[in-house]
Amino acid sequence: MPKYENQNDLANEQAVAAYIGERHGLAMEKLNPVYRLDYAGLRDGNVSSFFEIKCRTFGRDKYDTMMINAHKVASANYLMQAFGRSTNLVVRWTDYIGYIPFNGLGQYNMGMGGRFDRNDPKDRDICIYIPVGEFKEL
Repeated sequence: MPKYENQNDLANEQAVAAYIGERHGLAMEKLNPVYRLDYAGLRDGNVSSFFEIKCRTFGRDKYDTMMINAHKVASANYLMQAFGRSTNLVVRWTDYIGYIPFNGLGQYNMGMGGRFDRNDPKDRDICIYIPVGEFKEL
């Protein structure tokens, strides 16, 4: 399966992780892909939270919803239930950084989504569509 994440994407993600760490007093550690989320937040050496970070190249008002793969939501909820740690989706748009807890995302619309521009049928999957107004400013 191709991986479309590039060095620029990783640098943007790391910048957002550093911002989260500074704002909340967390040491941010990049996770192994097996966890399906991007970072663990550590306080005093103990994992206290998990984060999925998305960096968008457009403003928050371009779309009414933020689309996220249902696998990410399921993985986040598994980590939350198995270990009792908070899991959050953080999105950096060009004009806003917002977050929403993964807990409860199942209440939003679910459908098929993804990209068509790469001619990769695996770019389409079940997605959750979160209204952008539900994100709280970080």
